[in-house]
Amino acid sequence: MRGRKPKPSAQRALEGNPGHRPLNAAEPQLAAPTEAFDEPPVDLANDDRAQAEWRRLAPLLRQARQITEGDRGALVAVCQQWSRYQDATERVQRHGMVVKTPSGYPIMSPYLTIANKALSACTKLWAELGLTPSSRSRVTLVGEPGADEFDSFLQKPLRLVT
Repeated sequence: MRGRKPKPSAQRALEGNPGHRPLNAAEPQLAAPTEAFDEPPVDLANDDRAQAEWRRLAPLLRQARQITEGDRGALVAVCQQWSRYQDATERVQRHGMVVKTPSGYPIMSPYLTIANKALSACTKLWAELGLTPSSRSRVTLVGEPGADEFDSFLQKPLRLVT
């Protein structure tokens, strides 16, 4: 699919639907995570670095209401990629950016390629989760359901005055 990523219907509604295109009334609304979300999932059981990153990011995203239960996989992926990046970077620091082949020919360290690919994956996932300054500037926080005066107005039954 080419072009910009579509905005969620809730965000378009908050902006006043500037394009006047019909909003998707059937757009799925995923459940907000509970505090139990802050504990790393089993997928990260054997990776201490990924677990540490989960414990750092999950509470931030949950409290900012930027994540749902449906985003768990994306957060697992970013934690795994960050762990991979840190591991590869340590190995580059230990062995150098250029290593010699068995025949003595100097080549770029394979760990540098791993680190670069992992960091590239992280930057894409950070933007998806609203973890970069530019992606956060595009996020609009929505209050708790029923917290808006207009929401409470819509929930009241209408009475016909004759």
